[in-house]
Amino acid sequence: MRRALPLCLLLWCQEVHAETTLVAAASNLTHAMTEINLAYEREHGRKAALSFGSSGSFLWQLVFGAPYKIFISAGEPYIDRLQRTRRWQAHSEAREFAHGRLSLYLPEASKIGHPGTLKEALNALKYGAFRKMAIANPSHAPYGKAAEQALRNAGLWALKRDQLLLGENAAQAMQFCLSGSVDACLVPSSFLKLERFAAQGVSFPIPPVWHEPIVQYLALLDGESEASRLFFDYLSSPAAADILKKYGYGLPH
Repeated sequence: MRRALPLCLLLWCQEVHAETTLVAAASNLTHAMTEINLAYEREHGRKAALSFGSSGSFLWQLVFGAPYKIFISAGEPYIDRLQRTRRWQAHSEAREFAHGRLSLYLPEASKIGHPGTLKEALNALKYGAFRKMAIANPSHAPYGKAAEQALRNAGLWALKRDQLLLGENAAQAMQFCLSGSVDACLVPSSFLKLERFAAQGVSFPIPPVWHEPIVQYLALLDGESEASRLFFDYLSSPAAADILKKYGYGLPH
């Protein structure tokens, strides 16, 4: 039995002009994609309609008919699953978009204190008293899966369950970390490039070898749409690449 799309999504889509490119993007890309969209508008006089959320939720919406023309996932498995559905047409295509990075972030009000190195911060988490650590849910969020792998490598996955707060996606994990009730979080490094986050705490990059690569993919679902094709191609332009690098993303080789 087909499950209905949320009414708010259907109503919103009916109001959007037919030539507007609807884009579903993983939440960690919120700031980078918003800036890319503004640059695209300055150059081409039009812009895409961006929605941000968890890759798993967008995959479900796409399978059940959501009219997104471009999907930017936080991991390859979501594209693989989409390619096995009827939404994937002969004119659809996908490619690598960006490589994500993970950081440990301690908000200014953290009970852990002010460690000077990643090792000191991890030791404080392992042996000290703290309230909660926030990560994205590993069961469906690629950044959450990477966070779990990093914590296992650091010998910290055996935290008490009441000390681990799971966000629906990476953006919600960051919100938890800034709420004042969490002492640490493992979140996309791209968030920490924003001044308002950097000014409220300290961060430590997680070694990439501690988790599987976070490879974000870009999928064009409607290659017959001129507007969608134009925006899809712009996302691989030098201008878009410069913005991605500004937010700490690695680029495909």
